[in-house]
Amino acid sequence: AVNGPGCECYSCGTCVSKERSSVMLTNGSYAVIFDEETGNKKVKYGPSVTFMGAREELVERGNCPKLNKQQYIVVTDTSGGVKNVVGPTLYSPGPYETVSAIKPVYCLAKNEYIRIKDQDGKYRIEKGEQCFVPDPLEEVIDDVQKAVYVDQHHAVLVRNDDTGSLSLITQHGLFFPTPYQQIEEVRTKIILEDYHSVVYKDATGKFHFVHGDSEMRDFFLPPFCELVEQKWSTDLRKERSEWKNVWLFDRRPTFMSYAFNCRTNDNVELVIVVSFFWSIIDVKLLVQKSADPPGDTCAHARSRIIEQVAKVKLLEFLENFNSIVSQAVHSDFYEQRGVNLLSAEVLKFSCASSDTNKILQDIIKETADRLAKKERQKGENEVSLSRLGGEIEEEKLKKDLIELRKSHLKIEAKIEGEAEGLKLKAFIDKLAEKGTDTDKAMKMFLMLRKLDSIKVLSESEANMFMSPNDVNLSIGQMYPVLSQELV
Repeated sequence: AVNGPGCECYSCGTCVSKERSSVMLTNGSYAVIFDEETGNKKVKYGPSVTFMGAREELVERGNCPKLNKQQYIVVTDTSGGVKNVVGPTLYSPGPYETVSAIKPVYCLAKNEYIRIKDQDGKYRIEKGEQCFVPDPLEEVIDDVQKAVYVDQHHAVLVRNDDTGSLSLITQHGLFFPTPYQQIEEVRTKIILEDYHSVVYKDATGKFHFVHGDSEMRDFFLPPFCELVEQKWSTDLRKERSEWKNVWLFDRRPTFMSYAFNCRTNDNVELVIVVSFFWSIIDVKLLVQKSADPPGDTCAHARSRIIEQVAKVKLLEFLENFNSIVSQAVHSDFYEQRGVNLLSAEVLKFSCASSDTNKILQDIIKETADRLAKKERQKGENEVSLSRLGGEIEEEKLKKDLIELRKSHLKIEAKIEGEAEGLKLKAFIDKLAEKGTDTDKAMKMFLMLRKLDSIKVLSESEANMFMSPNDVNLSIGQMYPVLSQELV
């Protein structure tokens, strides 16, 4: 091998085998060169320019792994030795070393852990807080896992890989599994209100019923047990095109709507939407007798309603649809399945045929107008009755006022009469002291009253015309008469 630069002259019988470039290495790179003559390898590191010998060959070229403090590599040599190289460093591999890909260091927080399997197949758990690098021959089974906080509302269901048994961990604190434990799930405590019920099945298939008004109203689901769920139809026609999973049974009354088709006695097909008000009264019967309580309830009610509607004509149905539906749904079918159907009410109905539906709308409009007129007339009658009642009350009050005034006048007359009587009595008693008898005293009193009346008449501005015969009075003879009466 002749290295450049320069000019080389060859003798006779010499030829050039091949021309090849030198190995130029930058900073952080390396090259592995194999010597065919000796069978050894050597490494050249950059920055450098390397000219290989005549029997040397470039077998590998690459960059030296540059590691930070959160990274490491596994280095294996041909002798079977294995070691970890942890950063920060720029590692220069030897000629007989193989370098793995750069791996991250496991930095575990306080609530994190990893599961490790060593070269003997044994497992162990590494917990945080630490930065952990597994040994070269160790294997990380899972990614970094988080420990579980166990409190009064959360527990951990754990399976033991040795025995296959399940256990429920309820001890409060941060739970780390042992090397041969697997966390199956984190269970939340079931807390029931007074009106709630749940059903769960144990390992033997036996059902257990728990109610919110019992002592066991908050509990964790035991191991090997599962909650019993039902698929309840939620679509309007209860054809199971839509459903919801129900495991928490609410015993409070609730509404649900249901639509179906039926025919009247005069062969008119109707589409009826009914609202059912229902409740759960026995969860045990509900679970044992029905897989879809809303669907079963609506299906049975539909058959009963179809049977009753088929007995009446359209006009009769229009007049009494609510009573027909309410009477039709009464049955002990629901109680046998733990359900109480409290009421049924027709929300709306229409004809399946568009032509018939138009006629039905006209009938409904006419009926509504007739009812409106009835209500309007009823209102006018109520106004008239109210006005008449007011007049009656007014006349009664007037009557009471007149009677009250009469009673007042009677009382005034009585008082005035008593006063006049006292005056007369005093007048007669005074004359009696002078020897005048009662009859003569009375005549004198009456004469004085007449004189008072004449005086009042004479002093007033009124004109009064009387004849002597009307008053039996002779003005010219008043004095002699008075004197005669006084004698």
